[in-house]
Amino acid sequence: MKRIAANITSLMVVVLLLATAGYAQYVQRLILKVDVPFEFNVGKKTFPAGEYLVVRIAPYTLALRDSKGRFLTSVGTGTVLSLTARSTPKLKFELQDGRYVLREVWPGGSTAGYQLSSPKRLNAFAQNHPAGTEVQALSSSGKQ
Repeated sequence: MKRIAANITSLMVVVLLLATAGYAQYVQRLILKVDVPFEFNVGKKTFPAGEYLVVRIAPYTLALRDSKGRFLTSVGTGTVLSLTARSTPKLKFELQDGRYVLREVWPGGSTAGYQLSSPKRLNAFAQNHPAGTEVQALSSSGKQ
């Protein structure tokens, strides 16, 4: 009985070590650092004007952090493409019911950006009002 318990304990330690090593291999990447001059929404959350970091935490997931790097929220994304590369990184906001809503994140020097997931009602709004407000980033594409 002691031998079975020891084997199970050893197996659990090995699994935890492998999981930790795998997690350590994934490096979170800073997409951009931006100073947003107005209050805005990401999903159902509202954030005041200020400096923020946008970090890729998984292939289709971005996290919003405050200027000190503290986690605020995460959001699922899709890919949005452009025919020309953006020279500077930007956030694209759309005005909805008097509020700015974050819609797209564009890293600098890339033809691919991140489109934030949104309800159908907001997608219909975006189709009827394609013009958005863009905020240029302070910096981009570093590792955190």
